[in-house]
Order: sequence, then C-alpha cells, then structure tokens
Amino acid sequence: MAIALVSGIVWVHHMYVSGTPGWMRMLFMLTTMFVSVPTGIKVFAWVGTIWGGKIRLNTAMMFALGGLVMFVFAGITGIMLSSVPVDVHVNNTYFVVGHFHYVLYGTVTMGMYAAIYHWFPKMTGRMYMEGWGQLHFWLAFIGTNLNFLPMHPLGLQGMLRRVSSYAPFPDYVFWNTIASLGSFFLGMSTLPFIINAIASWIGGEKAPENPWRAIGLEWLVSSPPDVENFEEIPIVISEPYGYGKSEPLVANSHKIQAVTADLSTDTKNTQSFAD
Repeated sequence: MAIALVSGIVWVHHMYVSGTPGWMRMLFMLTTMFVSVPTGIKVFAWVGTIWGGKIRLNTAMMFALGGLVMFVFAGITGIMLSSVPVDVHVNNTYFVVGHFHYVLYGTVTMGMYAAIYHWFPKMTGRMYMEGWGQLHFWLAFIGTNLNFLPMHPLGLQGMLRRVSSYAPFPDYVFWNTIASLGSFFLGMSTLPFIINAIASWIGGEKAPENPWRAIGLEWLVSSPPDVENFEEIPIVISEPYGYGKSEPLVANSHKIQAVTADLSTDTKNTQSFAD
C-alpha cells in the first residue's frame, strides 16, 4: 500500500530535463528515493520467506530466485536514476533502457515463467521435464544479463537510445557485441520452453495430486482439478506456515493427514542430517 501511495507522486522523475524548476526536481527526487523504503521491506519479506522455507531448486524456484536477483539490481539502478544529477547525465541513453528492461523483462518475465512451471502439473495433469526446464532457465538468465547489463556502461558513455547505428563510435562496439550475443541466448531460451511444454503436455509423466508436497488446498485435489474441486467445503485447521508439521491441513481428511505425516518425517530426517 505504501508503494502504491508513493508511486502516485513520483512522475516528475521522467521530466527532469524538461525545464522543471529546481524545487520540483528536489521534491520528486526525494519521493522517488522514498519508494525504495517499502520496496526494500518487500524484498526482505521475500528473502525471509525463502529463508524460513524448505528450498528445492527445481525450475520454478530457479526462475523465482532469478527474478528476485534481477529486481534487486533493477532497484539499485532505479535509485541511481532518481538522483537528478545522474538522471540528467544519462537521460535518453541506454542506461535507462537497461534499467527498464531489468524491471520489466528480468523481473516480470522470470516471475511469469516461475508461475507457469509451478502450476503446469496442476493445469495439465502432466509433469514437465526438469532437464529442459533447467536448460531454459540458464539460457534465459545468462541471456538476459548479457543482453541488458552492457546497456548500463553504454549509457554512461553517452550512447543514445533509438539510434539506427553506432558504427561511427568505436567505443560502443564491445558492449554492443556482448549485448547482441546475449540477445541470441535470450531468443534461444524460448525453444526448450516450447519443446518442454508441448512434449510434456502430450506425453509427460502423469502428475500426482501434490507433486510439490505443498499444504495449499489447491494441491490437495486431482491434477487437473475436478469441476467442483471438493465435494464439501473443507475446514482448514492448520497454521498458515505449517509446512513440515504433523498437524493435518483440514479437518476429517485421512489422506491429508498422511501427506502431512510424510512432511513431518522429512523434517525430522533433515534435522537429523543437520545435527
């Protein structure tokens, strides 16, 4: 809610070089920087949730972590752009393009892929092929960084965006070559995703009801779910963060009690290994 509130009073940071008076630049620079406070709280909430969880580095989790890393980097460059002197220097350059794509592509697309892989078994009733998913992640993660990271030094060097050629400027060649290689990696990353999705949907391993051993109600029905989901409304009796505990998720369900008992055994085994 704080992010939504403050975001309504930051728009002048797009207009620092449009003749805005100094007091207005200062005011909106401060409001733009202030957005980092609730945003930082949000990031720590994400990290705290991961820290308190039982991490399995499957494809969905890898994409989620990749999106988190890129969001943090995008936030750092966003704070740089909120500063009037820096923004005036890199205005209309590739620095802005790199920052913008880290936010929209690096963060949002990684999150979308994480959601697709996480919900794929529930939507299709089939498990995706983990090897193809990991290949997709590493091509996408490496390609994204190789493509958009070089735009930041290019912007600091003064390369303007929306130019048809940088040939007259040999200083721009190296970073643009790296960015071009990254774009090819990024384009290629969609191929294993498409192959994996089609092949798994058609002939993949049949998905169990709860392949991720989660405690959400949606993972306690068939994959894909029946029309009515549950024959009667379940009564949730567990804690919100009761993963790995012996308590059942809902009342009067022997099957769910068996699942939570299995999770509890896994927790004890993990603790014994740690000890």
